[in-house]
Amino acid sequence: MFSSNLTGGPAWHWQAWRSQKAWAPTVDALETWLLAQTSDTPRSSLVLIGASAGWMMPSKWLCQFKEVHTYDIDPMAAPLFTWRHGKKLRTKNVELQCHTQNALTDLPALLAAHPKACIFFDNLLGQLRFNCTDIHEVEKNIARIVKAMNGREWGSVHDRMSGQVSGALPLQPKPDTPWPQTTGHLEPEQAQKWLHSLQAQSPWLDHLTGKVFGKDTPIYNLAWAFKPNYWHWLQAGWVKP
Repeated sequence: MFSSNLTGGPAWHWQAWRSQKAWAPTVDALETWLLAQTSDTPRSSLVLIGASAGWMMPSKWLCQFKEVHTYDIDPMAAPLFTWRHGKKLRTKNVELQCHTQNALTDLPALLAAHPKACIFFDNLLGQLRFNCTDIHEVEKNIARIVKAMNGREWGSVHDRMSGQVSGALPLQPKPDTPWPQTTGHLEPEQAQKWLHSLQAQSPWLDHLTGKVFGKDTPIYNLAWAFKPNYWHWLQAGWVKP
């Protein structure tokens, strides 16, 4: 039903390890946002899809669950995720289970196996456009994933667009200065104009995730200094049944 070819491997993990300082402001902002989404009621289980080594995942948020299940097809992801987060999770008595498999191959079956878990897509949905040259098929694939989540509590952080910059974007990824919420549901052409107004060197690559969330879902926008002179516009959202 679904297919995926996630980024991973030694080159990706080496880059992520080297980039931790540059990525830290985005991770901090994401931590604040995630804690705000799940602070109202206790959570027992989390399923993290596209977890990689959890380079963008804050341990503090993971520690509020009783158990965490990670899914990624990269064979390096499980041991690296355990290396990065395992010790802190153990100190909070959080059970960690890392699965090396494609969670999207049969997403309905995975959801049935974790009927009460919160589901979080970790920087995954924006990568699906690289698995297929047919843009419309990618959009249909994302729509099928979203439809499969009906009735579940779930969230996602993913690339909305990415591209060249001449310097740091004027809107920094800090918790007290999120990117304007009004940009959440811009059409691609409007989004390109908005990015250009920030002195980004648009046009940026559209990751085809503009319709992941419905218009009633609040969207948190933030910048990610992915590489020198190449930034990503991330969107995060949380959906409750």
